[in-house]
Amino acid sequence: MNYHVRISLKSQKSSDETKNDFSEEQLQFRVIQPYEQGEPIIMNGKTIQPTDIDRIRISKSKETSEQLIDKIRAENRNSNVITIGGPSYAWKAAARATDITDEIISGPIGYKKGESSKKKNDKVLEKSSNKVFVVHGHDSELKNDIDIFLRDIGLEPIILHRQADEGLTIIEKFEKHSDVSYAFILLTPDDVGMTVAEYEKHKKGEDYELRARQNVIFEFGYFAAKLGRQNVCCIYKEGVTLPNDIAGLLYKKVTDTIDSIGYEIIKELKATGIKIEV
Repeated sequence: MNYHVRISLKSQKSSDETKNDFSEEQLQFRVIQPYEQGEPIIMNGKTIQPTDIDRIRISKSKETSEQLIDKIRAENRNSNVITIGGPSYAWKAAARATDITDEIISGPIGYKKGESSKKKNDKVLEKSSNKVFVVHGHDSELKNDIDIFLRDIGLEPIILHRQADEGLTIIEKFEKHSDVSYAFILLTPDDVGMTVAEYEKHKKGEDYELRARQNVIFEFGYFAAKLGRQNVCCIYKEGVTLPNDIAGLLYKKVTDTIDSIGYEIIKELKATGIKIEV
């Protein structure tokens, strides 16, 4: 399901601030919870202050905004009416979707200020409890191995490059598919790197340091912050340098196949409340 948000601003009378294709979790964390707590909402790179919000409208659709926009454009081509200016296609796509504002919001901005959002967070995680994200580098064998293992225990592994692009940028695609309850980070020795000082030593015979891909480290930090350390498991291979500034995380060394640490993985997943099939 795709969620679309239009916010009318007191300071911007000519047009609404519009954002399409939120996942349910993104809608909760980026729009609904800030609205309920009376906090700023960040949308399209703009920080919207609660005092500037005149009206908020939320709609949902099975189709993506691009699919809705294609329909609108087709209708316009078949129409004898020519429209110049007016709302953006993003706004029109949101307007075409089913309005669910009253189902989600029942008070003015800040009407739940001070209340715990734990129950709502739990609800979101419960709905996506069988989805787990797999962050990987260039080790395709390990990636495919954990993919098969996770499917065998009844989970739905999300591997980004296997998801449809839908015209999204990489970061938009990543955010859209990050509505998971657990993440596995595969740290494999794919890159080499060192500080300038270490490089000078290398000239004198020191070895290179083997590291995971930069995108893997970025996504590692993203999920550690979003899901909490208890919901992230790092699986690493011999030789890779482990991050030394992220303590309290779960690291599992794999020497052969995922099956060698399968029992440990299942035990950790059960401890977080994820239902699995064994």
